[in-house]
Amino acid sequence: MGRPGMQMETWVLFVAFGCMCVGQALADPLYFVPVPAVWESGAQVRFCASLLKVDKNDKHKMTVTLLSPELNTTLLQKESNQDFHTCSTFLAPLVIKDTVQHFQVEVIGKKMYSRETRKVLIRANKPVTFIQTDKPIFLPGQTVYFRVVTMDTKLRPACRKYDIIELQDPHVSYNLKY
Repeated sequence: MGRPGMQMETWVLFVAFGCMCVGQALADPLYFVPVPAVWESGAQVRFCASLLKVDKNDKHKMTVTLLSPELNTTLLQKESNQDFHTCSTFLAPLVIKDTVQHFQVEVIGKKMYSRETRKVLIRANKPVTFIQTDKPIFLPGQTVYFRVVTMDTKLRPACRKYDIIELQDPHVSYNLKY
């Protein structure tokens, strides 16, 4: 059993060598655009686009688009007559409920045309708010000390402001507003 890093390096070399061998057998340019299948609403999403084995006499245009029923957003548009690798970051759309949209990559050249479309799930951001009091039971007139923390789905603090915090006992008999 080798080191984990060594195994990863071997795997990367295997994939790179395999792509080079396949690329030599194919005449058409190759493109590669990995993207996560699930995005969080409003979060930064990063993707990289590579175009390889480009004919120097043929200009290729790569367009990466996010397709939704309301709006189509072009995330990357690059034209080149040589190999390239570029990365781009964008904000995922804000959604109220979980939504499926389409991520499309289109490559156009004199001798080739390719369009791939993949579905991506955009998860709605559902933060959770925790209210912690300094003791479990308070008598009337006692001072209540509490902390309020709102966290996102990855347990990172979410920036939220609250005008009113309302506490209610389990029997719904008494409300407190702060």
